[in-house]
Amino acid sequence: MAASTPPDTATTAAPGDRARRTRLAVVAVVVVLLLVAGGVWFASAQRSQAQDRSALDDALADLAPVATELQQTIDSSHEGLASTEGRLLDPSLGTALADVLAEAEALDTTAPTEGSLAEQAAAVEETRDAALGHLAAIQDATGAVFEDSYAYDVQQEEQARQAAVAALDGAVAAGRQALAAGGGDADARAALQGALDAAATARATEVVPDDIDSVIAGSTAAQEARAAVEAATAGLAG
Repeated sequence: MAASTPPDTATTAAPGDRARRTRLAVVAVVVVLLLVAGGVWFASAQRSQAQDRSALDDALADLAPVATELQQTIDSSHEGLASTEGRLLDPSLGTALADVLAEAEALDTTAPTEGSLAEQAAAVEETRDAALGHLAAIQDATGAVFEDSYAYDVQQEEQARQAAVAALDGAVAAGRQALAAGGGDADARAALQGALDAAATARATEVVPDDIDSVIAGSTAAQEARAAVEAATAGLAG
């Protein structure tokens, strides 16, 4: 009688077990890939946030000096505008400057708090550009006001000079009349003649019309010459 063959005891995995192990391996790989991808995404997000934060900090640093300059310019321009009140040939220039200052004061230069970091950085850059625009507008309007105010002051000084010259002419006419009358001693007559000669020189001094210092100097010379002529004329009579 032949011996029976014993059953195969080799550890051969059943097809179901192999499929299960394969699925587990696939899941493990997927999990690892997801973890790796998540790590990469997180690192990328962190870098992006850091870059956005740096961009915002840089934008705020660029805005700060411009905002300070704008506020200082607004303050000084308000003072300048007040100093020119009633001293403008064209008052509309003062109104225009006041309007420009009001627009500049309405600009909010504080750091934004809404939106993403990137959006905040963009908003800060826009604010800086707006501040620079206001600065340029204020400088132009202020320059126009001060040029016009200077012209007004020159006009006023020229009117004063003309009045001083007219008064000098009157004093010279009186002095010549007194000198022609033949009164007084030789010294008094010489003093009056000297004063009249100096008055003629002062009268002939050229004045630069648009230079306020030149106009004032001409006015002062006429006033001093008039005083000298009047004193010499009184001395001749005296």
